[in-house]
Amino acid sequence: MAAVAETTVEAAAEGKRSDLRSFLAKRGVAVDIAEVDDQALKELDKKYIIARDLDADTVLSKIQNVVGLRHKEDSIVAYEGLSYQLPSRGLEQQEYEPLLRQLCLRRGKVDSCAVSDPKTSRWAKVITAVLSAVQKQLLCGTRTTSHFLCYGEKLFEKGQKTVDDALLDICCLLECTRKSLNLYHVSEGMVIGPVIFTREDGVVIPCSSLGPEGAFIQRGFSKITVTPGAEVKFILVVQGASVFDTFAVGRGGQFLREFSCVIVTGGDGQPDMTTRAFLCKLKDHLSVPVYALVCPDPEGLSIFCTYKYGSPEGPFDNVGLTVPDIKWIGVHLGDALDIEDGLPLTKEDISILEGLCAKKYVMGDELLRMNIHFMLYRGLKSKIEALFYRQYPPTDYIRKEINNQEDI
Repeated sequence: MAAVAETTVEAAAEGKRSDLRSFLAKRGVAVDIAEVDDQALKELDKKYIIARDLDADTVLSKIQNVVGLRHKEDSIVAYEGLSYQLPSRGLEQQEYEPLLRQLCLRRGKVDSCAVSDPKTSRWAKVITAVLSAVQKQLLCGTRTTSHFLCYGEKLFEKGQKTVDDALLDICCLLECTRKSLNLYHVSEGMVIGPVIFTREDGVVIPCSSLGPEGAFIQRGFSKITVTPGAEVKFILVVQGASVFDTFAVGRGGQFLREFSCVIVTGGDGQPDMTTRAFLCKLKDHLSVPVYALVCPDPEGLSIFCTYKYGSPEGPFDNVGLTVPDIKWIGVHLGDALDIEDGLPLTKEDISILEGLCAKKYVMGDELLRMNIHFMLYRGLKSKIEALFYRQYPPTDYIRKEINNQEDI
């Protein structure tokens, strides 16, 4: 009987590995791996944890096995003997994979987490509570945001970050995407430009009809095309909602007409998965270069690296969420310091920069490496807004930097 069970598990694992190609194609990276043979893909699947889009029944079965339930519908409680073997998401387990052109998470190392262990008991209870909420949601067939998933639970009174961190561990443990947990995200990303979106239900929506100051990025676009009679020469990704407004409204309208581009922002802070997925689809459908304008500070460089290599927070779910060819056109710290005095780096800033220095794939980019070292050497940082003291919006700076590129 044990032999039969073992054979079944191996067959399931083999089937899981064989579907990697179709999953990559679904996420829009089919062209990149078209010449990679099936054996190489199987090796990738053995080496890395790569989250998949799974149906509700499959996720419920995985939860059943992890928690040790007799039936999928049984209630999940934090009993004394409950423990988890959570895959480590630490930097030592992260690796840039050239075949996929993204940051990945290696299998192997796990962190034990048990209800009976005083050191890890609280986190085990947090994981259990979130798993219980996910299970109920999947059984009912409802969808919600992570904000409302555990609303009212005392364990999460300290903030939303606890739920989000637990969801990262759970998705990594179950090897599934957040979408598989019936979770959706309200994106802070925005887009403006002469493009038309076609939804999965066939409805056609011109970007201009979603608002004269730009449209919030949504999921569910199956096709993106250029407005008839218009031209798109490149995509410009900018950091920050206020900077996006500068380029999108008022005198920014002249910028859009002059440069014939589409402008995208992930809002303030790190770009969410919806924005990153949209940017990938936008580039694939328009087949134009993508340039990034971020602040000359540690956060700006980190944001650029997330777009280019993937998120270090969720390295198991970066497929179809990176733009490996994105180019950083500024703002360079030296250019900002020519205009105004910079701000001193904080201890947290220095820690971020040293973290970037420890990543070989980041240091392999000469421009990034030089600017990181220059920032550490000067001990200073600045903001995109420094450019506004010379020109609003900074048309001349953008024109100079883009003209230096060879792909336009």
